[in-house]
Amino acid sequence: SSGINAEYGAVPANTRGRDVQVSIQPQRITCAVAGATILSDQLHGAIVTDESTWTIEEEEGVRIVRIFLVKAIKTPQNCWTSLLKGSCQADLVTLDTMQKRFLQERYQRENPGFDFSGAEVTGQYQNGGPQFE
Repeated sequence: SSGINAEYGAVPANTRGRDVQVSIQPQRITCAVAGATILSDQLHGAIVTDESTWTIEEEEGVRIVRIFLVKAIKTPQNCWTSLLKGSCQADLVTLDTMQKRFLQERYQRENPGFDFSGAEVTGQYQNGGPQFE
């Protein structure tokens, strides 16, 4: 998809926005809570910093820092295998599912009058699916 939603938590229950420092750069992200760095690494690919954001949310009684990053290259061929370079690579089944979802989103963009939400993708969809010239 064109965006990546990353959750980092749990943070202390009394965490406020002023306690969190997030630096979102085109190829790097850093997040600190109450002065302690919880994330600092190079991203798998480039992002659009002006469209990326972060929030503090509560889910099931636990406070988390949610970071939403907008990918700079929004094509199915640019399917990230992980959020950060060299760490937590997606397994083949997850990568396969992500590539299928990319292809469905591509078809939806190319054919706005049709609904592909319930479509099942089969066949060649790796690297963004078939290339139409």
